[in-house]
Amino acid sequence: MSLRTFFYVMLFVCFSLVACQSSDIPNSIENQKSAVKPAFAEAHSPDGTPNLLTELRDCDSAVVMYYKKPGNPRFFQMVKVYKPELLSSLAANANQPALAGLNECTSEGKIYYYGDRGEVLVLYFTVADSCNRLSFIKTGEKYGVKLSPRNTKILDSLKAFSYEPVGAR
Repeated sequence: MSLRTFFYVMLFVCFSLVACQSSDIPNSIENQKSAVKPAFAEAHSPDGTPNLLTELRDCDSAVVMYYKKPGNPRFFQMVKVYKPELLSSLAANANQPALAGLNECTSEGKIYYYGDRGEVLVLYFTVADSCNRLSFIKTGEKYGVKLSPRNTKILDSLKAFSYEPVGAR
């Protein structure tokens, strides 16, 4: 065995021993989650914070998808939206103070906002009387805001112009 090979083997053994003896490194995925989550949640929790989706104001178009069966996005009708006043109204509604953990509503559709740099932002909506809201996912957490009466009417009126995508027929 050459001196160079011996040196590399010894270096590997030393690093392996040091790594095994280090007690400050979590030894499981659960330990890693519990070690990181509280600090992140306290420092970055946007619950109740307005303007979580400011990127929506830079979007120039959207596609609204209406599920044929609430909660099931497989079959849907869609409508394309280009009018800035409609886009900005829904965007302003989405940027109201958001509340985390609003999962009890079944989504009736979603809105894909398209940005000028190729980004796609998604809003989910429910227009049922019992659960009238917009929701979205930000930093892995689902947030919701109350859907305004004006935006409920906008979504209802757009539904009349929706159609099945060509490939779905």
